[in-house]
Amino acid sequence: MFKQACAALALVGAMASAHADATLISEGFDNVANLTSSGWQILNLNTPAGLTSPWVQGDETVFTALSGAGNSYISSNFNNAAAGGSLASWLITPVFSTAENLVITFWAKADIIDGYYDQLAFGLVDAAGNPSSLVLDTQVTVTGDWSQYTLSLAGLGAGTTARFAIEYVGSADLSNYVGVDNLAVTAVPEPGSFALAGLGLIGLVAVRRRRQAR
Repeated sequence: MFKQACAALALVGAMASAHADATLISEGFDNVANLTSSGWQILNLNTPAGLTSPWVQGDETVFTALSGAGNSYISSNFNNAAAGGSLASWLITPVFSTAENLVITFWAKADIIDGYYDQLAFGLVDAAGNPSSLVLDTQVTVTGDWSQYTLSLAGLGAGTTARFAIEYVGSADLSNYVGVDNLAVTAVPEPGSFALAGLGLIGLVAVRRRRQAR
């Protein structure tokens, strides 16, 4: 109980001092070549492996980025796996804290051709970036317009960490080309915690005023 009480007090104190959402990761994919040196992981688990790398700089001749330079997004395509193969191209963020509530967003767009469709799966993996640890697994068929996708997560407590993973999935024979842009991981303090912290501060001020009046 003592540890729980201390944790609750620490949370109130932290919330009292935090007056805005905190951006943990913000990536516009201006230079995909630099991602791995910044803690990102790109994994080629396509079977059998194809002709192209799993995730590469966007090709503005296919379509342009949501924002920034025309090619400032990250892309993947059906040639990641050989003909008849299965796609499994992983894009995994650096490690971030999951202590507080999180909102994770990214934008995606596909190059639509009749008879073909592009799918992404996304969720959280462990701090090591192990694909087999994927949880909160969500799979979507990407549209031909830039569309935003969101994953919300309740805080897991102090000291916890994870990574966010996007996987290009599906049959290589039925897929085409997909892009991802403007990925963000944001810590969102609990609104109730702000109110609780505010009440605590009001109470503290009231006590001090009573003491001063004596």
